[in-house]
Order: sequence, then C-alpha cells, then structure tokens
Amino acid sequence: MRLLKGFAAGLVAVGLASCSVAGSSEPSTAGPTATTPRVVTSTAPPAATVSPQMRAGARAAAAKFYGLYSASQFAAFWNLLSPTAKRQISGPVWVSVHKACPSAGAGKSRKIKTVTVFGNAAIVTEAIAGASPGTAEDVFSYVDGHWSYSPEDLSIYHHGSVTADIAAAKAAGFCASWKIF
Repeated sequence: MRLLKGFAAGLVAVGLASCSVAGSSEPSTAGPTATTPRVVTSTAPPAATVSPQMRAGARAAAAKFYGLYSASQFAAFWNLLSPTAKRQISGPVWVSVHKACPSAGAGKSRKIKTVTVFGNAAIVTEAIAGASPGTAEDVFSYVDGHWSYSPEDLSIYHHGSVTADIAAAKAAGFCASWKIF
C-alpha cells in the first residue's frame, strides 16, 4: 500500500511539473496556488465570427415560422421544417397531429427576444404572450442555403397512426402546453 501511495504521489508531481504557470515560460514544480493561477491554453481554432446576415436570416426564418404556427397554418409550417425532420414525419401526419393537438402557443403572438448563432445552428428565444412559462427556445438549422426549424423530439409522430400519435402527444403533455413539439 505504501508503494502505491508513493507511486500516485510521483504521478501527481510529474503532472504538476508539466503545467505552466501564468507569466512563466519555464515549467513549474509547484502547483497552482491562489496567487499563481494555472493557465490552460487551447489548441482549438478560434470560433468563426457570425455574420449579421446569418443572424438576420435565422431571425427572419423564426419570425415566419412562428407567424405560420400562430395562424394555425400547419401545412405551410411543415414546409419550414429541417430536411431531417421532413424525412422523419410526413406533411399530412404533421398537419393532422397539430390540428388535433395544438399547443397553448398556437394562436398566441410571439416576440423574438434573442438569436444566438453558432456555425450552422441558431437558438431562438421567444416570448409567448399569455403562455406559461412565457418564453421558449427553439433550434433552427442552416441547410442548403436557408434556415429551417429543427424540432427537439419527433418521437411522438412514430406510433403507426395519426390517432396513436395524437394520443402520444397528449400523454406527453404537448397539447395545450407552451412548448412546440
């Protein structure tokens, strides 16, 4: 046991010796302290700057999408889904489920609060008038030159029939709730 503790202490000492201390170009044998913080450098490339056009495009797509949803235009709403979502759920099933099981956000006005873009994805935060909670976050993807909505979970649409999908949506609490599914 004594040998194992000595070996572990040696490994810790070697690990600390390879760390660099801020302001020093030489390896330090002393670990970081309250007055000498350890500096960790990244070899990852810097994050790409998001263009104002990308952010504006995501905002415009979200505004169009939310407008169609609020107006219960579910067929047009389906057209703004991401290609991945469209491959997983047909338009007629999407429309039927949403007509029978709209969320509490359907018919409510929405105001986009923030759009955070990173790479080919955007998180859009919106305020929903009269809904509880009053805000929601949705993901939009930039594919083939345009932004589209990427639903978080499409599993409710895979029960074999529209009736079963509606029952699954109700059981999951998606109907008359604030969250778009």
